[in-house]
Amino acid sequence: MAGHQRYRLLDELRGVAAVAVLVFHIGTRGGGPLLLPNGFLAVDFFFMLSGFVIAEAYEARLQAGLTFTGFAARRLVRMAPVAVLGAAIGGAYLVARAFAAPARSDPLIEVVGANLLNLMILPKLWHGRATGWELFPANGPLWSLFFEIAINLIWAAFLAGRSSRVLCLVVSISAGFLVALGLHFGSLDIGWEAISLTGGAARVGFGFGTGLLLHRMRAGIPAMGRPSAIMALTALVYFLALPLPLLGWQLLIVLVCMPAVLLVAVAAGKEQVLPGGTLLGRLSYPLYGIHVPLLALTAGALKYVGGGASGHWTALLLAPLLLVAAWAVLVLIDEPARRWLARRIPASADSSGGTPQPQTAHRVRRTAAARHSARGQLLRN
Repeated sequence: MAGHQRYRLLDELRGVAAVAVLVFHIGTRGGGPLLLPNGFLAVDFFFMLSGFVIAEAYEARLQAGLTFTGFAARRLVRMAPVAVLGAAIGGAYLVARAFAAPARSDPLIEVVGANLLNLMILPKLWHGRATGWELFPANGPLWSLFFEIAINLIWAAFLAGRSSRVLCLVVSISAGFLVALGLHFGSLDIGWEAISLTGGAARVGFGFGTGLLLHRMRAGIPAMGRPSAIMALTALVYFLALPLPLLGWQLLIVLVCMPAVLLVAVAAGKEQVLPGGTLLGRLSYPLYGIHVPLLALTAGALKYVGGGASGHWTALLLAPLLLVAAWAVLVLIDEPARRWLARRIPASADSSGGTPQPQTAHRVRRTAAARHSARGQLLRN
């Protein structure tokens, strides 16, 4: 991303948040102990990071002439390969389950229909016999990617460059809905089912909007160096790990604590804390995008052979294996696919399509370099 070297800690925090989601799902879907009952709130931190990072990388470029189509193409290139792969793996598992255990599965025609929608990063909106109201049965975490793509496009079309007052209004309205919907459902673990679809919109609206606002404030945030980096990392782990699965605690984390973590992380500047934290940040998206279908395959295989007792600590051994799988996906599939797709973004998407101007050789070289740099950003953002 633009300014990537200025905010190195954000990559580490993204990686830590992805591992927190993984540990949460090992407890809820993989037969392991529930170590992080609030681990799902890492998704709200993802939304905040996304708002900050996207504004850093694209707001000035949109105002300088990057078209909406060009922006949309870049975001889809960045997100689609892993999302489609995860949906394909999960969809294959659901089809296999429909044949192996039809009593524990949706009807095959519904499975196929949901899989086709999920492969296009679109939600299933009907109630399934086994999957209930789940929006993305092929790969549960796709619900947040669906909302992130939506908020990215809404921001680029209507909010980029708008006043901070407008952003404050968006964040305030989203916070109000988040509180109301949390009280209605009794938890902030919402947005992944059709019956709580508005909860997903509230979560992404508040999180992404908060990231945008903090990006606007970045020039006034004092540099605090390494102490703030350690403080931000420790606080994030603490907030996600404290075993208080209560709505009041969840609201406090999302509305107050996580924005404070991001603020302190921005103050860290170039500081890093974890050895290998940069690699962990690179692994965060493929890890997030593939871990649930791989957990489903593992749990399903164990049940099929008669094992898979829930709550067993040995299930945590899946975490390093899934990190290795995420690395393989990153270097063998995700990055090559993004490079291939980036080369096919039309050059006309780099500008607003205004009146063509004569170009000197120097301007041609500068434009080509800018396009090369923009494509390189697709491998980082």
